[in-house]
Amino acid sequence: MNAQQILSGLGWSAAATVVAAACQFVFMAVLARLLDPAAFGLMAMGIIALRFASFFSQMGFAQAIIQRPQVTSEDTTAALLMALGIGAALYGGMVLAAPLFAAGFRAPELTLLSSVLGLSLILSALGGLPIALLRRQARFKRVSGIEVFSFVLGYGAVGIACANRSLGVWSLVAATLSQQTVLIVLGFLAVRYPLTWPVPGAAFSRLWAYGSRHSLIGFLEFLSANVESLFIGRYLGKVDLGFFNRAITLVNMPVELGVSAVNKVLFPALSGMQADRSRLADGFQMLLLSIGVFSTAVACGIAAAAPDVVALLLGARWLDIVPIVAIVAFAVPPMFMFVACGVTLDSLAALNPKLRLQSLVLLFKISVVLLLARWGLVGIAFAVVLAETVRLALGMRLVARLLGIAPVQLWWQVALFVSTGLVVSIAVGVAASVGLAAGLPLIGRVLLECLAGAVALGGGVLLLLVNFPGYAPLQRFDSVRRWHASLLQALPVRALHR
Repeated sequence: MNAQQILSGLGWSAAATVVAAACQFVFMAVLARLLDPAAFGLMAMGIIALRFASFFSQMGFAQAIIQRPQVTSEDTTAALLMALGIGAALYGGMVLAAPLFAAGFRAPELTLLSSVLGLSLILSALGGLPIALLRRQARFKRVSGIEVFSFVLGYGAVGIACANRSLGVWSLVAATLSQQTVLIVLGFLAVRYPLTWPVPGAAFSRLWAYGSRHSLIGFLEFLSANVESLFIGRYLGKVDLGFFNRAITLVNMPVELGVSAVNKVLFPALSGMQADRSRLADGFQMLLLSIGVFSTAVACGIAAAAPDVVALLLGARWLDIVPIVAIVAFAVPPMFMFVACGVTLDSLAALNPKLRLQSLVLLFKISVVLLLARWGLVGIAFAVVLAETVRLALGMRLVARLLGIAPVQLWWQVALFVSTGLVVSIAVGVAASVGLAAGLPLIGRVLLECLAGAVALGGGVLLLLVNFPGYAPLQRFDSVRRWHASLLQALPVRALHR
């Protein structure tokens, strides 16, 4: 994949992300007013039950198709057969285990819900395969269109229509399954999926060698990401879990959409650089820089404006989660900066070190959640922040060692992120105070806060771009260097650069 394809892919992914983000904020606001917290809590329980098996239904086959230097029709056929077989087997197992999940969460209604939601095991395993081929072929425009259309029609339209008919938690189930169904149909229509027969055993072995370890790592990541939800659902109940789930979703969503858009393009790109460690090191540092600046600014802005953001997006009955939002927002930057570490390790097929890292982080997070749970949801929120920070530190250390990067280069970037977040937080806090003093309505205050945060972030990014010639990784990507040079010529602050 060349630089032009990477930049084009980032452009299309960014455009799709903007549309998806706007739609998701609308869907969140509407559904929060049509459904009660218990519905979201019950759905969160069902998702946890589902995802216990989902990592093993997908088995990392889509990632294996992207990561392999060469993919044959034998590989794609083996991936399809294994996805169907494993997904169906795990769905049957989930139906049998549904009463156990319901008993574990003390929610009898979870039995039927998880049995129906379990169909997602088959749908998600199939849907990822054609999308993986499209990404491998750098057809990011088509991928972006499919993902946005399936989300808007499959999730948004179906979910809101069902919620409006008072279907409760089943609105969320229908939205999830319909989105995956639309994605499968459009995905297989968009790409010629190569098939062959018979399939030699070596094709299954190749996929299994990478996919099994990738799935195990994904499973450990899932456990680590949901330790707090498991604890809250078991001991505090579905209402508290619904509150915590909405708080986590609110702070994660803006960053997750942006980082996901970048990851969809850069995983294939970084996989293509796996034989050139120096170039891969440069790509990793640029990815870490972009994610870090964006995620820190957004998270700090949300934390500073938490009361107004919650009131606007979720409504007055959700104001109890404001302290949780203000705390867990600080888990967002390390959580998504680790994505840069994870995708780099995946592209190197360095799965064993990543597996050890995730195991260690899982044990640490369980310990801090149990230690701080005595302070309720606030204590659990602090535990999440601490665990994500430790995971990022370990991930950066591992990648730096594998790629020969001086640790001081990475910690310099962390200092930059913290500074950016502090500036944005101050700007948003001042805007919130000004809005209240001026008697602005809620929507006016939020718009003012967003404008202040955007100006603060834009100013920081502008200064960063002006000083980019000193950033070594940039200089080794010709097309990016040329783009940067032309940007400097167009900036009204060229004198600062001189």
